Amino acid sequence: MKKVILSIALGLIVLPSFSQQIKTLFSNDDARISIYGSYGGPLIQATQFNNDWGVLLGGKGGLIINRKFVVGGIGKGLASDNNFLGNDLNGNTDVPLEINYGAGGLFLEYIINIENPVHFSIPVNVMAGNVSVNKVNSGAEVESTRIFILEPGVNVEFNVSETFIPAINISYRQVFGDPLENIRNQDVSGVNVGVVFKFGSF
Repeated sequence: MKKVILSIALGLIVLPSFSQQIKTLFSNDDARISIYGSYGGPLIQATQFNNDWGVLLGGKGGLIINRKFVVGGIGKGLASDNNFLGNDLNGNTDVPLEINYGAGGLFLEYIINIENPVHFSIPVNVMAGNVSVNKVNSGAEVESTRIFILEPGVNVEFNVSETFIPAINISYRQVFGDPLENIRNQDVSGVNVGVVFKFGSF
């Protein structure tokens, strides 16, 4: 799953290279909907995870419409160790276990006054992914489940240059899926705090 998330993230990062072609194809002076550019870049977040804190790494990228709306893709996964003692489902308790988490999907974003040096945006991520519990020593999977994630948030963005806008992000990850023996939906839901680096044409 982590390899899949990395591939998604790398794909999103190169999205801005197609910005000019996209703008030429879909924008014109008479159009009500105009593609003004695009962006892509990496993200890093500290997050609540299984009653502990972890690190999410990933990437996102999208098309900027009318300088207010963004439609794009996002992918991220748990990059830090999240170990605990649990049930291996073979009658053994207090077994060293670890959680693997990865998800990807689409996001919508509303940008407020993008021309201001400091401005806000409101992203909403809709993703699907997987959570698995593995044995620490052998890496063998104990249990796993497919999940659906709804993740609203807010960004504070800084116009550093015409091609680079870093943002401070706060969001909440709500996970929906079948509960496992060792973890529940609320154990892998939580607050994210981090940064997004947007490279592209704004």
